[in-house]
Amino acid sequence: MTPWKAWLVAAAVCIIIEILPPPTHFFFLCMSLGALAASIAAFYNAIPWIPWAVFAVMTVALTPVLVPLAKFLFTPKSHPSNVDELIGEKALVLEAIGLNASGRVKVRGETWRAMSEGESIPKDAWVQVLRVDGTHVIVRRVS
Repeated sequence: MTPWKAWLVAAAVCIIIEILPPPTHFFFLCMSLGALAASIAAFYNAIPWIPWAVFAVMTVALTPVLVPLAKFLFTPKSHPSNVDELIGEKALVLEAIGLNASGRVKVRGETWRAMSEGESIPKDAWVQVLRVDGTHVIVRRVS
């Protein structure tokens, strides 16, 4: 088998290893691209050490780029759900909120019982949801 064909087989084997579980986070993809570059170098050059040098340089050059990219792409991101999505939303006060008394606010079309964080808030004022505490939202006035 000619050297350039052997490098192509090595590239194909590395791709297969990358596809099979467990995930290797693009490490074998880097090796596969390095082997592909080495195959091209072996096809155009008869000096036996040049494909090895091309393989090593390409693999080392691609690893710090593709491995962090894979970790970024495949790491699950947390998204707020359910009532956690209400945090930070603006709400309209439907029923005045007293200092130690709850009122009602409308957030995203839903009516919630609301408590103020240390101030009275009149009806028709805009507030921001700070957190959800049981069945109440804790709000503060938007200035």
